[in-house]
Amino acid sequence: MYKINNFFFIIYIIIIIITGCAKSTEPVSSEDILKIDMFYSTIGYGRDIFVSDSLLYIAEDQGGFSIYNHLTNFQYSNFSLFENARLISAVEEDSILFVYDRYGESAGIRAFDISDLTDPQEDMLVTGRNIEAIKTYKNDNGTIEILATFENEYGYGEYNGTYWYTFFYRYFPNYLTSFDVDSSYIYLGGEQLGLYIVDRTVTALNILSITDTPGEALDVKLVNNYVFIADKQEGFSIIDISNKENPEIIFQEDTSGWAQSIDVEGDYLVIGSGGGGVYLYDISDVQNPRFIDRLDDAIIGYTYKVKIWNGKIFAATKKGVYKLSFEIE
Repeated sequence: MYKINNFFFIIYIIIIIITGCAKSTEPVSSEDILKIDMFYSTIGYGRDIFVSDSLLYIAEDQGGFSIYNHLTNFQYSNFSLFENARLISAVEEDSILFVYDRYGESAGIRAFDISDLTDPQEDMLVTGRNIEAIKTYKNDNGTIEILATFENEYGYGEYNGTYWYTFFYRYFPNYLTSFDVDSSYIYLGGEQLGLYIVDRTVTALNILSITDTPGEALDVKLVNNYVFIADKQEGFSIIDISNKENPEIIFQEDTSGWAQSIDVEGDYLVIGSGGGGVYLYDISDVQNPRFIDRLDDAIIGYTYKVKIWNGKIFAATKKGVYKLSFEIE
């Protein structure tokens, strides 16, 4: 009798431990609103995507990169000579594509001429390792502005089609992840330290504030006076940045899996939550987002990157890239 009671006591303790350690996720159900419109097969993992009005660029890790027309779903090309294509960004006005190759002899940001979408031509290599995020913009002076984070550094440079000019680096106390910018400020994910807001108008590092978030800030999206954070093990956070020196977290909610990426368009927020798949929220009331639907990783795979563009969601996953639609009644 003693042994039986002892057995049940042990089982009870195990249940308590498991439930105590289990992650509380919000929410996990599917509402059957998100629909798969198209699947773009990839050779490697779909690690990053860049979306424009008609084109979809996919960084396929060990599979190189591909270019599609996402309106017709026609594939223009696949360039496979890569060790690990992890990041991708295009400046279509100049027909230049930048792809970050993480490992190997060609590790760094590789620039391609995509005047002929069916036959990308490599222009040059900007040496660099451990890059976490890149953004590229066309400048009024005819050059291309390239912004990047790598390890604990944020860097700025320009590419003129032939040469890469590095203007400055800024060194932070810890490792940096993603970032977003406006004309005056840089908003950077600082992993466990949360969100950095930095004055962009001066060369010397001028940190205006550091806002600790519940998890690890992996991705950053700026919309008006709000910054949306993919907060890894703690889902996502919304930060009011009206006061740059004293930002305020106004909302936080957990998701299943690890939130890897986040994007916003209009009243909708989408999250790539790793093993949790894709989450969609209505943020018409930004202080009280409403869950709309979710596609689990069992359906679309482990999700790295999400983008919402003209009412369509693009999700880069271990299985490939999905184009999703949704209709709200």
